[in-house]
Parts: sequence; C-alpha cells; structure tokens
Amino acid sequence: MTAMDPRLQEMLDEFALRKLVHAYCRAVDRGDIDALRDLYHHDAVDDHGAFSTGSVEGFFEQLIASRPYLRAMQHHITTANFAIRGDAAEGESYNIAVHTLAAKGRDIDLVIGGRYLDKYEKRDGIWKLLERTIVTDWARVTDPSSMDTSHPITKDTLKGVLDESDPSYRFFSLMTGPPPK
Repeated sequence: MTAMDPRLQEMLDEFALRKLVHAYCRAVDRGDIDALRDLYHHDAVDDHGAFSTGSVEGFFEQLIASRPYLRAMQHHITTANFAIRGDAAEGESYNIAVHTLAAKGRDIDLVIGGRYLDKYEKRDGIWKLLERTIVTDWARVTDPSSMDTSHPITKDTLKGVLDESDPSYRFFSLMTGPPPK
C-alpha cells in the first residue's frame, strides 16, 4: 500500500473541516441539537462569553433554554483558515451571525461580525470540534426589528423557522440525517 501524498491528505482534511464548520451553521440555525451534538467531541468545551462558557453540554442547554426567545437565526461563514498537523487542527472562521430575538412585546435584531477560534481533533477518522471560542469584532442591535416581505421578490416566499418544520426539511431528501462518514 502506498502512502497518500501529504498535500492530498491536507486537502481532504481541510475539506472535512470546512464541511464541519458549515454543518455547525445549519444545525444551530435550525435548532437541531442532535445534529449539533454530533459535530463536537463529548469532552469539548465552548466559550460563547456570558451566554455559555464551559462544557459543550452547557452550551447546548443554553441553546435549548433560549429557543422561546429566538425568532430567526442565520450564521454565515466567510473567510476560513486552517492549520492541520496530523490528527489535530486549528481554524479561524470569520462569520456574520444574524439573530431576531423576542424582547418585551417586540422583536429586536442582533447582527454580529466575528470569528470562531476552533481546535479540532480527528478521532477514529472523523474530525470534530474540541474547543470553540467566539470573538466579536462588531455588533449592531436594531430595536425594534423590521421585516418587510411586501416586495415582489420576497412576497409570498416561504418563511424559515428554527425547527424541523422549516421548509428545507420538506424540500431536501439528501441533506437530511447525519452527514456521511
């Protein structure tokens, strides 16, 4: 058996890490805690500041507790850089996270530009998050939230929701369930 070209292995590992970062966005935006849990090692830690810092299970508990106050979320990855050494990797992923939150009789929008500082580990051939720290580079709050879907481009379009009743679950057949190994 011949050894794989190290550059090809690096490309495959980076591809797997990018898919992991993007899978996180889909899982958190849909409120799919089971899918989110599959992206972290059981002993992972997550630092989301005052929202939740510590074990990843604590982060999941906070997400579940915040659900009644979340009207919509979208996490967008822009630039992503990875350093890989064997079965360990680090990544810095720039992101824009948009949240619509329920607040005392009205909704507000919170838009955050930031970065995920991640450490990953490949165990049994599968990359997962081992440590995540959130960095906020800028944030904007719009109080109250405004959403206008009266324009012909947005009028009568489907509306996204934070659970399995989201239109994507009915639309897709290949993107549902756990990611392929």
